[in-house]
Amino acid sequence: MNDRARVPFALVGVLLVVSSVTLTATVGHERPVSTPAVDRAMEGVTAESVTELRGAADDAATAAAARPVTRPANTTAGRALNDSQPFRDALRLRLYLRAAARLDPVSFRRGDVVATASLPPVNATTDGYREAIERVRLSSTGTDDTAIRVEIDGLTLTATRNGDPVSTVERSPSFVVANPALSLHDRTERFERQANAAVTEPGLGRRLTARLYPIAWTRGYAQYGGAPISSVLGTRHVELATNDALLAEQQAAFGTTDPGGERGIAAAGRRVATTDLLSAAGGESAWTDAVLAGADEFGPNPPDERPVGTWRGSPPADPTVEVGVNGSADHAYADVVGIGTPGNVSSLLERAHTVEARVTTEVESRGGRREPTPPGSGWRPVATSTDHRVTLEEIGGRPPHSTEWSTRYGTVFDARVTAMTTRTWRRDNETTTTEAVSEWSTRVGVAVQARTVPIEGVPTGDLDGVLEDATRRASADALQAADGLRTAARDAAIGASPSVKTTATAPATVERSVLVEALRPLRERTRNVTVSIPARAVGAGRANPPSKLRSALRQRRATLRGPNATDARGRTRLAVRAAYLQRLDAHLDSRADTHARTNEGITDAISRGIDPRRLDGALAAHRARNRPVSERLVDPAGNLSISVDAAPSYLPTSEVSRDRIDVRGGGSVYPLKTRNVNVFASPHDTVAESVVDRIPFLGTDRVALSTAAGTLAAMGNDTASAERRALDAEVEAASAYVRGELAAAMVAEGIPEGEAESALRTDTSTATEALLLANGSAIDRAVEAVDTEDRDRLRVRLNRRLEVALRDERGRPRRAPASEAGEAARKAYRKALTDIVANGTQGAAEQARKRALGKRLGALPAGLPIAPVPGYWYATGNVWTVSVGGTYERFTVRANRGDSRAPVTYLRDGRTVRLRHDGESRRLGTAERISFRTETVVVVVVPPGKRGVGDTDGVVDERSPGWPP
Repeated sequence: MNDRARVPFALVGVLLVVSSVTLTATVGHERPVSTPAVDRAMEGVTAESVTELRGAADDAATAAAARPVTRPANTTAGRALNDSQPFRDALRLRLYLRAAARLDPVSFRRGDVVATASLPPVNATTDGYREAIERVRLSSTGTDDTAIRVEIDGLTLTATRNGDPVSTVERSPSFVVANPALSLHDRTERFERQANAAVTEPGLGRRLTARLYPIAWTRGYAQYGGAPISSVLGTRHVELATNDALLAEQQAAFGTTDPGGERGIAAAGRRVATTDLLSAAGGESAWTDAVLAGADEFGPNPPDERPVGTWRGSPPADPTVEVGVNGSADHAYADVVGIGTPGNVSSLLERAHTVEARVTTEVESRGGRREPTPPGSGWRPVATSTDHRVTLEEIGGRPPHSTEWSTRYGTVFDARVTAMTTRTWRRDNETTTTEAVSEWSTRVGVAVQARTVPIEGVPTGDLDGVLEDATRRASADALQAADGLRTAARDAAIGASPSVKTTATAPATVERSVLVEALRPLRERTRNVTVSIPARAVGAGRANPPSKLRSALRQRRATLRGPNATDARGRTRLAVRAAYLQRLDAHLDSRADTHARTNEGITDAISRGIDPRRLDGALAAHRARNRPVSERLVDPAGNLSISVDAAPSYLPTSEVSRDRIDVRGGGSVYPLKTRNVNVFASPHDTVAESVVDRIPFLGTDRVALSTAAGTLAAMGNDTASAERRALDAEVEAASAYVRGELAAAMVAEGIPEGEAESALRTDTSTATEALLLANGSAIDRAVEAVDTEDRDRLRVRLNRRLEVALRDERGRPRRAPASEAGEAARKAYRKALTDIVANGTQGAAEQARKRALGKRLGALPAGLPIAPVPGYWYATGNVWTVSVGGTYERFTVRANRGDSRAPVTYLRDGRTVRLRHDGESRRLGTAERISFRTETVVVVVVPPGKRGVGDTDGVVDERSPGWPP
């Protein structure tokens, strides 16, 4: 019961009556005759006219609300209504016709003067009705726009004496009627508009998303943790969340909600919260009774709380996925130090102790060569030769210098050059020769320069100390290769600069093993670098964690590399660290490219169920609220007391007879239709295939060993025996290959073959052994079991080999057996579930289901590994695209006016709306039912490993019985 303080609506009406009448005079048809009798008669008829006009307006508004036109009819009267505002135009037409009828008997006598009022007659044509509509102007006014301001053109007041007109005046009265019909219509239109709003806009789509997310999140995490949940998001959850969201829209539009809807949600919430036996397992009739009638025990008032869905805790407001560098650090480390690869520590060590030298020149010309001219027209050159004679004079001065090179010694020469150029010409069959002699002088600087060999990411080093002898040797070799400074200057003077470069290496000042050991702390430091990514963005393909990691490391690169050093030992350390960081950057770049391909696949998969442009709106709705609560907003109805009564109050997805909900018409209806599609129900279904197939190095007809093993582990020995045996053979073969690759890597590290094979074998089932191999647990066990001097090196090598082996098609079981086994298991478990439901009461059946299937059906792998690459599985995501549509067979909004007058009732139930004129009933249009349709996306992301998250009951595309809308 909504009992907040109200200003009595009747008082509002009284105030409006005494304060808001305006009569605007227009051109009179007869020259007015002013006498006391005429004036009093005209005043009297004016007052009675306004009273009748008010009554006509109030009656018309009440009638228009009771039969609101929302779709004009293709009739004479219906075509007069504007399609953009049929309700207002229908009200204007009703008002005019009622006003004309009520004015017909109005007259006022004063002595022998009689005054009457009239409006122009209305022709029963479309143009005639349109003219009547145009004579009426309406607007909302008053507190909260709950009254109507009316202005009518064409009111004619006529005074007659003994039947002869003595005065005629045309007026346009303007007045206010205390009737909330316009407000009720506008609020209802807003409710319907918001119920149909896309998820990118405020409305039902966003509210639905905000309610579905905590249901899916909580159930998804419970499933990941081992709870016996086979359907994370089902029809009943969507139904309950939709109804709760609709009540929130009612609250926003009307300031109140349908109490029956509140009670229905309370009843539905209790049942959904206590059972996982959803519609697919039966119970439609019991469910319908529960939500439509079973909640009556709550009494007339709505409950204080609305339980929505099944949750064991509130999900975080903005959950994130922590993604770390992790195994990429081992990859970069192995590449640099040479674990399973040649490595480049030794080459970096040598390069950091190497000096290079060159001979360089600078030429300042003070003249130039004169070219021979052709002997005449038509001659073309065919050969040219030049002889040079150079005279050098050493004058000293500053030799060439460079910012990157150190000048060891040099000098400056003045050069005098004489050049004789001989050119042979041809014209047709003739040849001839011409000569030209040129002389010029130039100044040539020549120097021997040296520097440490450049290393990317490492500053130029000092040439003294341990590199002094190497610098001397490299410089002498360069001078000798150029045949001395004078020869280099002579060549430069004629344009032939020397291109001499030599190197010399000093003895190493640090051992390779020291560098390798010193790199390990940096590896561990970078391994622990993480970034936090919004979980929903990851699951929806809107984030690229490896790219974020790469950016984070680049921002820290200077700090990670360490302070600059210019001595040979320090530069060697920097060179190794810089090489490691470069390899790590390249590896993360490769991961980012793979993840981008994964994102493309996720986006394409989601796009099959929803416009991708609406995905961002859905993600925003996820963030807007993490758990729905009862929304008691500021009352938008203000001083007006409004109630909502819908049929049905709660929209079930099951079939409902119209008699059951007391609405007109026969037969049955499906008030709510829903569809929810689990995009990645299985990691080896066709949708997941489309994502994995985008990654070039993964076989298109194979599945991950962990996925196949998870499916095998979820199957009981008595389940689909033929399919189980086929999958068992596939998993065993792939495990044998992976185990063999790891054993070979151990042998390469000096472990005896027998000891390696023994360390890798486990006395477990085929599925368990495969899972231990795939998740790296077998490696940890093997490293601890063998005798080796460097366990860290062995672990890095095995992890690297494991990643390669799991990518190889021999380490990936064939997709067909895995898919067939998973589908067979789902069918078997679903049949068992149906049998349990058929043979017991609901409570007993639920317990039986948990005992019989709890560790099997929910354990089937589900969801999409992100990224689906061995070694880099940091989350499992799943997406549900949800579409809903529904209709209220009857939707009633009532406004209590607080006096003896009946409430104003606004009713939308699909009826035909008629209007009487000239004694005939004329069809105006239809009072359409309130219908809605919207769609959204729900994203859930759980940590890697275990069973993932998703619907494992075999129903990927779950549709309610009445779908489509």
